[in-house]
Amino acid sequence: MRRRPRKWRPRKARPSARAGRRTTRDPDGILDVTALPADDPGHPKAPLHILQMCTMFGVGGISRHVLDYSAWLRARGHRVSFAGTPNAWLNAELESDFLPLPTQKVAGEEGASLASRLGFAARSALDLRRWLAGNRVDLIHAHESAPGLVARLATLGSATPLAVTYHGSEPGRVKQFGSIARLADLVITPSHRSGADLVKVGGVSPERLKVIGLGVKTAPVPEPARVAQTRARLLGEGGERLVVTIARITEQKGIDILIDCVKRLIPLHPEFRFALVGDGPQEAEAHAWAEAAGVTSHLTFVGRSAEPQLYLRAADAFLLTSRWEALPFTIAEAFQAGTPAIATDCSGCAELIDASVGRIVPIGDVEAICGAVTEVLTDDEARAAMASAALVRSREARFSPDHIHAELESVYRALATRPRARV
Repeated sequence: MRRRPRKWRPRKARPSARAGRRTTRDPDGILDVTALPADDPGHPKAPLHILQMCTMFGVGGISRHVLDYSAWLRARGHRVSFAGTPNAWLNAELESDFLPLPTQKVAGEEGASLASRLGFAARSALDLRRWLAGNRVDLIHAHESAPGLVARLATLGSATPLAVTYHGSEPGRVKQFGSIARLADLVITPSHRSGADLVKVGGVSPERLKVIGLGVKTAPVPEPARVAQTRARLLGEGGERLVVTIARITEQKGIDILIDCVKRLIPLHPEFRFALVGDGPQEAEAHAWAEAAGVTSHLTFVGRSAEPQLYLRAADAFLLTSRWEALPFTIAEAFQAGTPAIATDCSGCAELIDASVGRIVPIGDVEAICGAVTEVLTDDEARAAMASAALVRSREARFSPDHIHAELESVYRALATRPRARV
C-alpha cells in the first residue's frame, strides 16, 4: 500500500537547547534575541554576572579602569564580583562581593622563586574554583597575566568564558603574556600597537584579539582661584613655566629619566619648574636621585592627589617619561584640561598625541625629551593652539566612558552566549 505524500508546510521556528538555555532561531538559523527569556544572557536586556580579576587593587590606572567600568555595569543592572589581592582601592571592607586571592604573589615579588609563584597560583585557583561552585558567573574578565592564569586553572573542565586584558608591560614580557593570553577566549587591549605586539611577539591569534580604548570620566573643574594658587606655589620665586607629571613612582614611569631631564634643563632654562604628582614604591629612591642631581629647587614632589585636574590646569605642559605603557589615562586627562602633552613613544601614547596637541619623543632619550619640552614652553602661540586642539580631542568618542563601556558590555554579552567547548 503506497503512502500518501505529506503536504509540505513551512517549518516553524523551534527552540534549541545549549548549555541549559533555550534559544529561538528562525528557519535560516538566525538567533532571535527578542524571543529569549528575559534572564537569558543572550537577551539584550538580561543582567549578566561578571567576575573582574586584578593582580592587586591598588592605586593606579588598571584598578581605576576596572572600578569605573564596574560601577557603570552595576548601574545597568549587572552583577559584578571582584577577585584579587586587596589593597587601598578595593578590599573586603569596601566591597562585600569580593574574593581575596594572593594573585600579587602569583605575579611575583622581587626575588620570588618560580616554585613559590606556581604554588600561589595553585592555591588561588583552588580558592576561586570553590567560590565559582557557589557563584555562577557568565564570564570572567582578568586584567593582566597572573589573574588570567589563575582564572584558567580554576575553570578547567568548565565552559566559563574568559577574557584577558593586556594593559602593557616591558617589551621582554610580551611573549610571556601571550603564552597565558592564548588560553583565553578573548584578549582585549586598549591600543592598536599593543595589539600588534601581542600578535607578532605574543603569538595571539588576531581572531581572538579586540582593541577597546579606556573611557575617561570628565573630572570636576576646580575653582580658578585654587588653580592660580597652585600654579603660583609650584612656580615659586623666579618660575615662569610649569611642567606637570602625574604618575606612579615606579620603574615603568621613568622618574629617573624625568630627573635627568630637569638636571639638563636647569642651566638652559632656569625659569622652568617641574612638579611630580603621585607616589609609589620608588618614592624614597626618587627623592634621593633628585637630591643627588641637585634639582630639588626646580622639582616639587607633590605626593598622591585625588585632584589631577587641579595640577593639569595649573600647568603649561604635561610630561610622561614612561618606559612602557598601553594607553595612559593621564594623557586624556591632560587633554580635558586643555594642556599640551609630551610623552615617550610607548604603544598607545602615539595613538593619542600628534604635533597638533603635543610631542612624541623616543623612550629614554633625554636630549629629545628636553628639546620637546623647550619647544613647547618657549612658543606661546603654538602652545595656545595645542591647548585648544587638546580640548577638542578630549571630546572624541574614543574617550567617552559611555561609548567605551557600551562596547565592552556588547563584547561581554557576545562572549557569554557564544558556543564554547569545555576546557
